[in-house]
Amino acid sequence: MNKRLHLFFFTNTPTPSHKMKKRYYILTLLCTIACLTACNKDENVNPKQKGDYPLSFIGNEAKAYMQRMEVPVVKDQSMFIVHSTNKYGVTYTEEWDKEQKTQRWAAYSITDQNAVSNWSRQNWNGTIWKGAYYDGDPFQEDSIIPLAYRTRLSDYYNSGFTRGHIVNSVDRLMSQHANGQTFYLSNMQPQLYNFNSGIWLSMENWVHNLGYNKTKRKMLFITKGGTTTPTASVPNPLFSKEELGGRISIPVPRYFWMAILLQDNNDQYHAIAFWAEHKNNKASNIKDYTISIDDLEARTGIDFFPNLPDDVEASVEASKNLTEWSW
Repeated sequence: MNKRLHLFFFTNTPTPSHKMKKRYYILTLLCTIACLTACNKDENVNPKQKGDYPLSFIGNEAKAYMQRMEVPVVKDQSMFIVHSTNKYGVTYTEEWDKEQKTQRWAAYSITDQNAVSNWSRQNWNGTIWKGAYYDGDPFQEDSIIPLAYRTRLSDYYNSGFTRGHIVNSVDRLMSQHANGQTFYLSNMQPQLYNFNSGIWLSMENWVHNLGYNKTKRKMLFITKGGTTTPTASVPNPLFSKEELGGRISIPVPRYFWMAILLQDNNDQYHAIAFWAEHKNNKASNIKDYTISIDDLEARTGIDFFPNLPDDVEASVEASKNLTEWSW
């Protein structure tokens, strides 16, 4: 949480020597840096505050959340980030590639606790959140990511790409704070409009309807993203600068995907994945875009659902049984 650094000045004290001044300024600077790095850089929260409020974690504070079922294996050099609220828990986690300035994946779960709708995207019109007024969607930089590694609103201006949600806004309506966190730019990937509003939206709607149907799931675990890392089967995961024609400076994935793990009401697990080329595509038959989790791991280089028991993980990740799902 944010802390304030208080400096006390005393009158009628001897004037310090040049060396003492230098030492004082160095100590003050170090104290300031220590305070800032130890605090939650995202939110300004009173520790005695009650009710729902946003919280974000990065680095050592976030590591405990790596044990969650939906979280893949995180690369050592990546930033692992958690966005959450006090009342509803984790909104989503994500792996941020600080060198490429892009998200590698985002993950979240849908449960009885968070499959509720206490907010609407339309409510952002004329709303104040975190000290800022919004007359529409609250797109903003993710302040928990250091400035040098963030994406910015200006990265998308006149680029021809939309700010495509990875964690769907509609899946996080339990509170204003949770919904607002889905509009951080770290939860965005550049997407063509007719992809974002086409096949990607069809996949999002299917996941949402499954997650919000309590008769069909005990818990639903979702990981999503765009391709960013070369693999043997996908050697060119990003569009080249020549293909983009200088329209946008941040990475643009060539494919987008989803990994879905369902725990049913009998505590049995089922898994399936979606894979779609990033192009203008208004298709709605999402069954045509299904693959197994094993196939998705080969294409992305990401190890999904590592916190499952090994025998269960091996079984469900190899399967692509369409009859297990409602279409």
